[in-house]
Amino acid sequence: MIEPKVERHGILRTGILKLKILLLCVGRIFRNLRNPVEKFAVKFDLAFAPVIALSESNLWNPLDTDENRILTAGKIANLRIAVRSLNGIEVRAGQIFSFWRHIGNPNFGKGFVLGREIREGCIVPTIAGGLCQLSNALYEAALQADFEIVERHRHSVAVAGSAAEYDRDATVKWNYVDLRFRSNEAFRIEIELTHNKLLLSFRGHCRAHAAVDLSKTFRRPTPLNDCYSCGNAACYKHPKPGIMRGNRLATTFVLDAKWPEFDNYVQGVAAPEDYFIVPWKPFGPLHSKRYRWSACEPKRTYTTTIAYIRRYLKLRQSVARGNNIFSTSLDVDRMIAQAAARRIPVTSSRLVVAQNLLPFLFEAGVLGGREFDVLMTRLPFEALQARLDELLRKYPGSPTLNDFRAPVSLIEAENRALTQARRIITPHAEVGAMFQNKAHKLDWILPRNGIRFARGLKILFPASAVARKGCYEMKQLAAELNLTLVVAGGAVDYSGFWGETRIENFNGNWDDIGLVIYPAYIEHQPRRILQAVSKGIPVITTRACGLNNFPQVQILESGDYPALKAAVKSRLVSAELAV
Repeated sequence: MIEPKVERHGILRTGILKLKILLLCVGRIFRNLRNPVEKFAVKFDLAFAPVIALSESNLWNPLDTDENRILTAGKIANLRIAVRSLNGIEVRAGQIFSFWRHIGNPNFGKGFVLGREIREGCIVPTIAGGLCQLSNALYEAALQADFEIVERHRHSVAVAGSAAEYDRDATVKWNYVDLRFRSNEAFRIEIELTHNKLLLSFRGHCRAHAAVDLSKTFRRPTPLNDCYSCGNAACYKHPKPGIMRGNRLATTFVLDAKWPEFDNYVQGVAAPEDYFIVPWKPFGPLHSKRYRWSACEPKRTYTTTIAYIRRYLKLRQSVARGNNIFSTSLDVDRMIAQAAARRIPVTSSRLVVAQNLLPFLFEAGVLGGREFDVLMTRLPFEALQARLDELLRKYPGSPTLNDFRAPVSLIEAENRALTQARRIITPHAEVGAMFQNKAHKLDWILPRNGIRFARGLKILFPASAVARKGCYEMKQLAAELNLTLVVAGGAVDYSGFWGETRIENFNGNWDDIGLVIYPAYIEHQPRRILQAVSKGIPVITTRACGLNNFPQVQILESGDYPALKAAVKSRLVSAELAV
């Protein structure tokens, strides 16, 4: 039986301990003034250098109780903050790396939360607790790389299964217990949090080294009291009820504009303890249907209202000035994502994320230590731009094919996030096929219009006349088959695009339409096609629309004009449509 620690953690003893800590901190401040250490910046000089050391450790403990899992979630939140201060820094040759010089004081204004630390023979909740997992990883990597250890402190006791068992631990305590080391060659620190691992590596051109032998146990594990399981509720250090918000780990849904398919999915999987983050309030007199997700519950729904208003105004301004709307969308989605990142509860161990916010949440580091699913609304940036490049070679004069261009850093962030995602959730068949076993395919939801039996005689092109929507193919079809087209969108690839083609503007009257032709190269949300399907109107389109196999929809390959023309001629023969 573990010995109770009520006396050891009395108010008097704790006061004496805090006084000692204060004196030690002041002493360290004076020593740092006499012998300052450098703070290093993020650089990319060694980004492609060989990996010279690697550390891997588990973030979650499968043996944790519910209460301890909450504190483990706090530890991971602290690691996310600390990693942002270290990832990518490059330490110059011969200079001392200091853990606390880069992390700074974790007690004031940095966002650190309650984690766990070993104190006086007990594991107790404390602000910024859990950073020792990072210092342990740094120390282990420094040993592997054969760096000079300038300062290192062992934990007072060894916990079973920890690095302390193998004497590969390095405890830290602001600011008097530090970890410091240096190398004769410059090196780069890279750190990543996956959903269940802390991965740390050093890159550089240092000499070869031998692998670290962890087979020998150096220290005998010591049984420890745990504040949630020791039963000593009278102890001064025993956590009070509600010390962290929530009493169990939950899922947070980070959402944007509502799709009916995603709304049904979220409503089906959300639990009562889950949280929701949306751009605009889904309740009250000023609510917006665009953001009114059915599963949202007032007490557990947070909004990014100020960021949303800024996004709305910037998008309107961009349209008025004729700027690249996609580029503007990336900038304003970043604002929404950053605001949402600050509202994700620490106790969220799983996220469901809208794709337009995904790369920015990845860059912010909030996905680390969490499983996450993605509500996939479009092709990934890389695939999208590859398709546009291919189309630009076919139509080099099209100005609209220069849209949808994302920075390389954002493409990489999205790719890495999609690789780490647990599931890809989408109704789009083409997008889902890219992810094979990870994809969770949803059914497209048809509008509730009912099938009509009267059918018009006109041909609808259900999009604007831009290259990615197949407008060049439609123009060629109209000329070769002498067609009159009803066009749904007002934008054109360039002024005077339609030329001699006979066109009418679509007024929303589906009773006039007898056939929909849509040779799209890119289409992520084919709502007009679904409207046509719901009304029983035949459709000729491409795989780019991502549709399921509806009986009246004929699906072709994008860019296969001979097949498109043959399909249209066959349809014209079987029906007396307006030509």
